[in-house]
Amino acid sequence: MKWKVCGMRESNNIQEVAAFGPDFMGFIWAPKSPRYVGADFVIPTLPQKTKAVGVFVNESTDTIITLSKKAGFTVVQLHGEESQIEIDALRAAGLQVIKAISVGSAADLDLLDTPDFYLFDTKKGTQIGGTGEQFDWSLLANYKLDIPYFLAGGLQVEDVEKVKNFPGLYALDFNSKLEVSPGLKDVEKVKELVKQR
Repeated sequence: MKWKVCGMRESNNIQEVAAFGPDFMGFIWAPKSPRYVGADFVIPTLPQKTKAVGVFVNESTDTIITLSKKAGFTVVQLHGEESQIEIDALRAAGLQVIKAISVGSAADLDLLDTPDFYLFDTKKGTQIGGTGEQFDWSLLANYKLDIPYFLAGGLQVEDVEKVKNFPGLYALDFNSKLEVSPGLKDVEKVKELVKQR
């Protein structure tokens, strides 16, 4: 089971978490997020197996492509109303695209766009981005699309066993439940997560 740690920001903490070999590490370029890295942030060198993910909300395609070269990420995670045209433009620039979908009911899984991956998170009113809360995971029991997905939304270490056999599941996405404070991950919890896998 692949895993991602999102919302990284602090240099030493990035290296501590990277030492455990996550498959993906997420860095948030959304100014309203408490985990915003800042416009000039450059991702430190990560282990070869760890792909850096730039996380955005309704950012222009040109800005994302420019930032990917400057900051050093090869995967983009989109949390806004980005269209298939924008997804295709990012893929044409050599980036993999994860499209975040807020899930509150089965209707939210009637999906038409075609990114490389979906990311399913919890719907909470008009809130954009992670909620730190879980949705009804049983909605995924009948997932039949060919596009694999990341599961997010209040994931904790002890949830790994419950979800790892879901159809279509590609990776688990951890953020707030691994944190000491926004952007700072608890290394002991990361260590426990690695044992659970």
